[in-house]
Amino acid sequence: MRARNIRTKSIGSYFTLLYFAGCATFGVLDMNSETADTKKSFWFQIGILVIVSTIAYLKVFNASFLSWDDGAYVLYNKDITGFTAKNISAWFSEYYVGNYHPVTMASYAIDHVLGGLQPQIYHISNLLLHITNASLVFILMRKIGALHLPALAVALLFALHPSQAESVAWVAERKTVLSALFSLLALIFYTEYATTGQRTKMICALLAATVAMLSKATAVVIPVSFIAVDIWLKRDILSFRVWREKLLLLGIATVVGIVAINAQAGGKFLDARTGVSTFQSIVYAGYAYSRYIVRLFLPFQLSAMYPYPDELGMIHYVFCIGAFCLVGLIYVAWRRKWYVLCGGLLFYTANIVLVLQLIPFGEALMADRYMYIACIGILYPAMQYFFGWVARATKPIVGWGILAVVTAACLLLTFARNTAWQSDTNFFNAMLEAFPNSAVAQYSVGGMYLKNGDFANAEVHLNKAVRLDPGNYKAWYNKGTLHLRQGKAMEALEALDKSISINGYHKAYFSRAILHQATGQPELALADIEQVLKVQPHHSRALCIKGDCLERAGKLKEALENYSKAIENDPAESIFYMHRGIVFGKTQQYKLAIGDLDLAIELNPESGEAFYYRAMIKQQTGQGPCSDLETAVRKGYSRAREAMAKLCRN
Repeated sequence: MRARNIRTKSIGSYFTLLYFAGCATFGVLDMNSETADTKKSFWFQIGILVIVSTIAYLKVFNASFLSWDDGAYVLYNKDITGFTAKNISAWFSEYYVGNYHPVTMASYAIDHVLGGLQPQIYHISNLLLHITNASLVFILMRKIGALHLPALAVALLFALHPSQAESVAWVAERKTVLSALFSLLALIFYTEYATTGQRTKMICALLAATVAMLSKATAVVIPVSFIAVDIWLKRDILSFRVWREKLLLLGIATVVGIVAINAQAGGKFLDARTGVSTFQSIVYAGYAYSRYIVRLFLPFQLSAMYPYPDELGMIHYVFCIGAFCLVGLIYVAWRRKWYVLCGGLLFYTANIVLVLQLIPFGEALMADRYMYIACIGILYPAMQYFFGWVARATKPIVGWGILAVVTAACLLLTFARNTAWQSDTNFFNAMLEAFPNSAVAQYSVGGMYLKNGDFANAEVHLNKAVRLDPGNYKAWYNKGTLHLRQGKAMEALEALDKSISINGYHKAYFSRAILHQATGQPELALADIEQVLKVQPHHSRALCIKGDCLERAGKLKEALENYSKAIENDPAESIFYMHRGIVFGKTQQYKLAIGDLDLAIELNPESGEAFYYRAMIKQQTGQGPCSDLETAVRKGYSRAREAMAKLCRN
């Protein structure tokens, strides 16, 4: 019955969100000047977009969460469990996985309210956003003057291209589809402002653009995207007025950009790849710039990540030269008044430049999600010129036939691509199949086996990962965690030390703190946990470990403060109450001690340890401890048996 209620609730929320998405689409469409037949044609084509997109992404309705970032954003994120003042404050003041996107966190909170931690609702929301985005692409194309068939072709390819699956089928990429929604709204409002001069449209464009940036910081390039729209509309981009219109937005983008850089730096994501020279970075960037375009037209051998090559080869230099030629073509196209091409290349360049690894971040050279909105800049001129030629050279039916064939092919490719996003097993195995010699793929698969308790297979892949890339701090971290779970303290310490020496990885500090704590070295554990709390000051488990270290050092007041902070951040965790209850007992605050231990037992009735410590407090206050000790023995807590023999002889 419960499962049925959850499913009904999720489906109900689907239609609720669909209603609001439809309202948003209709709200930006000025149809007053359209004929009745044109309106019917428009909604018919929107219907096609909705139907084919839903078919292409049917598999996401049964997809689960993935280990890659879904846990940090949703599964283990207490900040999305409701619209409380504390949570809202956290969205605007905290970084998540090295990113600053408060609006995205709010969208996860909406999903949590609607469906808890059921993955279905999060996938439905992503799909709804994507379908709405495809509709907005169609509207934008029509408003900037695209021919009817090319406009529909761009929207269909945007909706169905298999490289878009990463942004749609991956819950953690909510930021991409959500930011794209508000970016497209901003572009549409700006187009209407540029053609009508209505200031209210410009205000709406500014607001939508700001929300887009607060959904994903890469939207800071919107001012340049507006210039691309100016070119498409044949405005005078040398006019001071055209530039003045964007000054306020440029200021907002600068502020958001600075915050985003701090977020990446704070999460240790910037300069994650060491040993890359400036020259190499330029070649890699040029290669990626051109390679994205090739993959757009030849969408085969797609992967969740594309690692750096072992060394630069001729193909990288050729693609880099091609990139410089394409960037130069922007100026040539503007001078020759090839406005569609000029605006398209500028739009693409603006929306891809921040992720070309000119400033190295992360571990991959390329990722499909980076093309989500940038692809519009390539698709628009390609479709406009191609179908314009088809219309001149053949009958109109030929153009529709070509579009139908391409649509069907993309739909089938995307449907197949979504298999990789169904589960961790599919996801990591697909990555490993594509790049068997990638350290990232190897340590990711090793991490999956580690999570599932298959230590033997985990060790095989993690050993291969560190052989392939001895400087990969995440591979060493996973290897250290594996040895920690195997009880191999020396091997775990060696691997975690290696991870920390390479990057200062906060997760490695946390695992090493646990190791030091377990081996009776609270001073070392405390030093490590302080490093964790510098990066994640609200990490409840880290606060609990700090409390334990301080308790062992006899600093009971400070220990209480840290246990209380841990409880404040995670009030549903039994062990935090138990630890605080023990310290209350040590400071002779027996009533508070009993209260915390009662809560610990209520949250985890199987905790024999909590029953034992409550019995000890009862013994000190003259209450009968034997019932709790008997329960603790039944729960398997060994210390209770000795205490019971001593205190409960009758």
